[in-house]
Amino acid sequence: MDVSSAFSAYCSHTPRCLLLPALLSGELNLLQKKDMKSLKDVSEHTFAGRKAILVGFRERRESETEEAVKELEFLCTTLKLKVVRNFIYKPDFINPATYIGKGRLQEIKEYSDGEKPDFVIFGNELNPVQQRNVEDALKVRVMDRTELILHIFGEHAKSKEGKIQVELAQLNYLLPRLTGYGISLSRIGGGLGTRGPGEMKLEVYRRKIKEKIHRLKKEMEDIERHREVIRGSRKRKNFPSVAVIGYTNVGKSSLINKLSSADLYVANKLFSTLDPATRAVYLGDNTICLMNDTVGLLYNIPHHMIEAFKSTLEEVKFSDLILCVYDGSAGMLEKQRSTISEVLKILSSEEKPHLDVYNKTDLLNPEDRNMLGSANPGGMMVSARTGEGLSELKEIIRKRLHENPVESRG
Repeated sequence: MDVSSAFSAYCSHTPRCLLLPALLSGELNLLQKKDMKSLKDVSEHTFAGRKAILVGFRERRESETEEAVKELEFLCTTLKLKVVRNFIYKPDFINPATYIGKGRLQEIKEYSDGEKPDFVIFGNELNPVQQRNVEDALKVRVMDRTELILHIFGEHAKSKEGKIQVELAQLNYLLPRLTGYGISLSRIGGGLGTRGPGEMKLEVYRRKIKEKIHRLKKEMEDIERHREVIRGSRKRKNFPSVAVIGYTNVGKSSLINKLSSADLYVANKLFSTLDPATRAVYLGDNTICLMNDTVGLLYNIPHHMIEAFKSTLEEVKFSDLILCVYDGSAGMLEKQRSTISEVLKILSSEEKPHLDVYNKTDLLNPEDRNMLGSANPGGMMVSARTGEGLSELKEIIRKRLHENPVESRG
């Protein structure tokens, strides 16, 4: 069976959220070298237990560097990768060809030749040329932080809307990187099919991906029209809406679960929530609100990824109140604030009423908790795990929304 037939068969039998991670992982090489028997191996591809070398970069302060490295390691842990070594460099000069200089590249290669890792992962985003050149130099699969996040997205999306949004983000990432795959394929097999050079097939690939992006955007438009109908119904019934936004893994879903007695999926993983969810929360005194969970944010996340999830995040635009949730136990509050602020600006929602909520305060000692409260006098100190502060939070939300009694609605 030729590569084109194998690839077509693979596409038809592989769920959309597994297809793009396979492409991004270089599984096209498997399809070139093996017959249809390899398809089962590809579809069961997993990161669990595979070794990775991390390449991080120093921030302005040492504490920020530690946070960035820890976050990159947590991303790897979410995919169950085994981190065998961290290389931390000061970004003095960005090499346009390989991002880092030859000396640093050689240092990584010497270690890599001995350790034989499956991946080398850069903490900053690489352009397609840099990624390809570093792979050629190291002879190891190279990923950047963005691709790592996309793999997590692919594993965690469950609903139709979530899967469409993930695939859009993956396709937008893959499109400018097709040239690298095209060159690789032409070197091995002279193209994907039986006619023409690899470059012609590359153009076919590019056109098909653009067509798929167009189709997915149309599907999202249909979903968005349905969401508008639902929002209109809620507005007519006078149900106030609260959007919960915040950094990934700060406990947004746990907070909604505790407030509403719901059972949204929660896990100590990054981006465990990708699918939109709305839950009713009784605030007391015959009042109610609808809380909308949103996809977790991450510092310096590429705009095209935010764009892919814009339809979900746009619940923020139509909300009556925004809960900005922070991990009060983390040492990266400024990074969390700047990330939320940036996304609110993208959504043109920075002027909407909002309430700062500092979660996980049960992990703080009394002194640190008092310092957090003193530094953020307008914020609410809560713990979704213990329930501390949640009654007070409901009361503040009720007052801020000026809700009407449930009996008078509809």
